[in-house]
Amino acid sequence: MKEQTRVVKCAAPVYKKGTNGKAVMIIHGYTGYPGPFYEMGELLHSVGYTINLVRLPGHGTNRRDYKKTSWRDWLNHARNVYMDLEVGHDSVLIIGHSMGGVLALILASRFNPEKVCLLAPGMSVPNRLFYMTPFLKFILPSISGEWVPEEGDDEDRRHLGCEYWSIRITRQVAGVYKLMRIARRGLGLVDSPLLLMLSELDETISSPKVEAIIAGGVKSPIEKVILKNSPHGFTEGPEKDFVHDEVIRWFSSPT
Repeated sequence: MKEQTRVVKCAAPVYKKGTNGKAVMIIHGYTGYPGPFYEMGELLHSVGYTINLVRLPGHGTNRRDYKKTSWRDWLNHARNVYMDLEVGHDSVLIIGHSMGGVLALILASRFNPEKVCLLAPGMSVPNRLFYMTPFLKFILPSISGEWVPEEGDDEDRRHLGCEYWSIRITRQVAGVYKLMRIARRGLGLVDSPLLLMLSELDETISSPKVEAIIAGGVKSPIEKVILKNSPHGFTEGPEKDFVHDEVIRWFSSPT
């Protein structure tokens, strides 16, 4: 019997037309899903923005689907969403979290978004194995993940944990590294204003190195916000309300 493919409820993409002529696309991270950004999207929509919460190919369904995709699929999908939003809108703004921040920087190097908000962009990671995955993928197909279910996790979150977070597919991690390298090469072409949000407690990325890489590479003005108490997932942490307020403030402020 074939495994049924379905998008779990919390991973469904969201599109809502706004009233101010501007569109915001929100790109989740590696093995992530749109759910953690629903509240942010609703808040942006409430002040007039069209919102498009992207579900990257292979995400939010099951591991079988995920294995069939690659970094090219993720990048092409993000590019196509951006190009579609340009039609009928005066401008497009981008929010990208983790790998979504990497994709946002690639889009910014190729297009001209009005503004780009980077939430813990994955431009440097502390795990040395990450940089070996282009070679490891040939000899080590997968690596055990550190996910364990938490009390209060609903059925959908447990499903995503089992399918995506309990194991790391080495070829896919190598794809994230490929996107990072593409983004780094294109930093000199980025001239959109950036809001860079990082956390001192983030163990998934190397926040000081990320800041140095981006600040040293782009031509555009950067506003930096350093969080004190947030995990890698800012929009699910104790400072999420502050994060939401800062994003809306910055998007609403003059360029």
